[in-house]
Amino acid sequence: MNYPASMLSSLGLLPLVVACAAILGLFMGSFLNCWAWRIVHGESIMHGRSHCTSCGHALGPLDLVPVLSWVFTRGRCRYCGERIPARYPITELVCGVVYASIVCVYGLTWETLELLGFASCLFVLTLTDLDSFIIPNGCILAAIGFRLAYIGVTWATGGDGLGLLRDSVIGGLAVGVPLLVLVLVMDRVLGKASMGGGDLKLLAVAGMYFGFVQCLLLLVVACVLGIVVAFVQMARAGKQRPVDADAGANAEADPAVSASAEAATSTSTEAATSAPPSSLSVTIPWCPSIAVACWFTMLAGGPIVSWYLSLF
Repeated sequence: MNYPASMLSSLGLLPLVVACAAILGLFMGSFLNCWAWRIVHGESIMHGRSHCTSCGHALGPLDLVPVLSWVFTRGRCRYCGERIPARYPITELVCGVVYASIVCVYGLTWETLELLGFASCLFVLTLTDLDSFIIPNGCILAAIGFRLAYIGVTWATGGDGLGLLRDSVIGGLAVGVPLLVLVLVMDRVLGKASMGGGDLKLLAVAGMYFGFVQCLLLLVVACVLGIVVAFVQMARAGKQRPVDADAGANAEADPAVSASAEAATSTSTEAATSAPPSSLSVTIPWCPSIAVACWFTMLAGGPIVSWYLSLF
């Protein structure tokens, strides 16, 4: 299978193929969302029908149509009436966009299948990290498996499979080992974990896919996104309800109000004193930023790196 996007475009088939990829992505988004939910809640991935997360009723075919089922039921379960979070249609649409964009750039090739598999793993890892701050090793191994499968297909079809395997191993080590050393040093300096082990393993796998040079771009994008998300999260966490100014204003007029306001202020002060040292100390999942950076690198990493190197 070797139909690059340029060939499909010349044949006038690229829009049709991209549309089919988007539809496939919608259904895969629904499946991967279910997969991530089951991982977080300890349910079997291989057994059991899809069910409502509130009442447990098994879902029928009409309940499993991506986006449309949520729209037609107005975001509620048909059996118990419980509200279904908008996260489900949103993630389905996102997965559809991701699948369509990869096919639009790479066409119908073995590399496309590899990257779609990797993107699916990233999708699940993002959801599990957002839900419970976990990065399942199974998804990491699946991503490695997709890479090895592509290397095997390359070798079987007469390509330089051994060279690709060598480059993948070197890329993974070139990214993973320096980051591991940096993390160990930062952990020692800060006295706490500076990066999750799952994030480190995911970046090493990204090195297998993209190599060391493109992973430098990937790290820059992931760090920028992570900083933006961190600032947003810290701003939300830092918003505290201020002490009612009217209580202080009325304190002079009424001694009873003054005593009440003083007690409230004292209670607030004690609560602030007993709070953690940093009120802005929040846990930020970095995997979503890494996943977006990987997707960006899939689509534009090669051209950007080539353009940058051409400047020297």
